Amino acid sequence: MSRIDAFNPASASPDTARHQGAAQDGGRAGVGSFGGQQVQVDTAESVLADAAEEISLHHSEKAESKHSSQRKKEAAHKQEVMSAEAILAYMDAAEGHEDPEQLVHLAKRILSRQNAPAGQAGQRGLREGGGAQQPARRAARGRQDDAGDEVRRVYRNPTQQILALQYVLQMGEREHAPEELLDELREELDELELAHGDAARADVNTIEVAAQGGASAGEVLAFQDTYRDVVLGENSLAATLQLALARFGDGDFSAGLARLIQALGRDLAASRPSADPARLQNLVQDLYHLGVASTVLDGCRQLHERLQGDHGPLSATPVQLMQSLVGASAEKWISTSRFTALSGEVGAGAVQPQIQFLTGVKALMRDMPPKVFVDADQRQTVLQAVQDALDAAIDREDT
Repeated sequence: MSRIDAFNPASASPDTARHQGAAQDGGRAGVGSFGGQQVQVDTAESVLADAAEEISLHHSEKAESKHSSQRKKEAAHKQEVMSAEAILAYMDAAEGHEDPEQLVHLAKRILSRQNAPAGQAGQRGLREGGGAQQPARRAARGRQDDAGDEVRRVYRNPTQQILALQYVLQMGEREHAPEELLDELREELDELELAHGDAARADVNTIEVAAQGGASAGEVLAFQDTYRDVVLGENSLAATLQLALARFGDGDFSAGLARLIQALGRDLAASRPSADPARLQNLVQDLYHLGVASTVLDGCRQLHERLQGDHGPLSATPVQLMQSLVGASAEKWISTSRFTALSGEVGAGAVQPQIQFLTGVKALMRDMPPKVFVDADQRQTVLQAVQDALDAAIDREDT
């Protein structure tokens, strides 16, 4: 690296320049002239220092760019602010139309209680000579904590907390609530959105499906829980089927799957889907494949009824039997003993009930949706394991 400075060439000869360069106290390696200009060559230490400075500057610029990009990314994932009317409509549906005015009363209660102390705190700060900002900010923090706690007491669900805070903020802005309070509430809202934004979008996008048929608040929440688990979880098709069985197995399983598919359609059509649209579309196809599972569940009910009629009460319900079969279908390594043990778990451990049970299971596993299995080879392994267990039970009967 070199530095070039203008100078009068008559003022120094090459020898003088070399002498001056050598006399410098470790600052420069040498001084000379080139093309009518003075040339100073940096020492190795100076070159490294300059390089370190350039690298540091480069990384600081890169870090700033990254931070800016991250801020933009986080901002892009924030929940869209809904209108007050839309928020009230969502809350009414999510709460099963139990108390349509609950949120309005909550917001008024929070803001009416919080407004006065902020001005008093600010005046106190001026009288004490410390300025209004710090006392007012501390007072606002206390108010925000109280408001946040009250929102959480009324609404346990994060989506409802997000929308309630949005509503309180909008009302506070219209009524010119203390800016410190509004800023702190915005911070809490940002934190909730960062932690639960995708789940909130899933709930908002599908509320009409969740609330179908005049569903109660508990029924709405149960459907939303299932939908979020299906969409936001990293589930295999077998795991998705298990979720659907747990939620809809004791009722109309086919109707439950149809509602999930309908909810996926609403989510896909929304301006901000809860997940990547390609993933949502794949889930629609997966759930269509699972439609065949309703036939298997009906078969489990029929097998359960026959076994109980012929051999007495069983220790497992039809849905539990179906869940056990789905679990077995997803096991990569499976042996004959898996199905022999299963017959005992459901209460069909004796020879005759076991033969009847395994004969039914063999037919049910053949009807299981192929995509529930790990692959075609594993499916064949499972079917063979059932057959081997059945053969062993028949051998026991003959001995």
